[in-house]
Amino acid sequence: MTVLIAASTTDPAAMNIARILVKNFGFREHTIGGERVAYKRDNILLAYIETDVLGLCELDVGSGTESAICISRHSSESGKPTLTAHVPGNPGSAAELGGTPRTMAWADPYRLKSALIELSESSSRLGLEEYSVSLEATHHGPTELRIPVLFVEIGSTREQWLSPRAGEAAAAAAFKAAVEPRDSRSAVGFGGGHYSPKHTTAVINGDFAMGHILPEYFFEYYDPQIVEQAFRKTTGGCETAVIDWKGLKSNARKSLISKLEEMGVEKVRV
Repeated sequence: MTVLIAASTTDPAAMNIARILVKNFGFREHTIGGERVAYKRDNILLAYIETDVLGLCELDVGSGTESAICISRHSSESGKPTLTAHVPGNPGSAAELGGTPRTMAWADPYRLKSALIELSESSSRLGLEEYSVSLEATHHGPTELRIPVLFVEIGSTREQWLSPRAGEAAAAAAFKAAVEPRDSRSAVGFGGGHYSPKHTTAVINGDFAMGHILPEYFFEYYDPQIVEQAFRKTTGGCETAVIDWKGLKSNARKSLISKLEEMGVEKVRV
């Protein structure tokens, strides 16, 4: 089975990361179907996608692929340097950035944990003190792949997208996620903002592997079916919720706890 690392040719950060993967991680040119050029190392395929990875589909992924890792840019209004990782999905009724409304992608918390820890370690090793390293809440597409998918991203401006050191950190994280998933207690995260410092700490310093994270703003349009989906679409199964307790309003906590008790899910406060 193949692990796909997907890079959009329209994305400067993805091209930066892909270049470093080829240069530093032993990838060799590989032809698909007699005409499409990609790069390969062992069972890892680095493929260039001509459209945005937010619209990644089964046709792009191909048969025999067990997991997809999207290398990508991250944008934010703050413009702060960031190295982030997350699982895609659209918990609400909007799908402005690819995928289907009210649909979660398949999550692999073990590969996500591996990517996040490598981002943190590489950030220290490469002197990227100005970059924050964080998990993000579940957002955007693609949502329809039948395999797990995760994102490794550089943010938040063109300067960071093209940074060789940031590219090296993201390349190392994508490669480590492909070759060395970290076995831990799989969990779905709840609460907090779009960036998830408490869940990030629980993964880096604790024994949790986070998949989907549903932040505080999800409870503005709370849908218990999405909570069920977040657990059901966690590869390998999941029976633990890690809750940013102070990152949820009391009425949101009440709704969530009621649903988790109905599901028989373990609750961990952070």
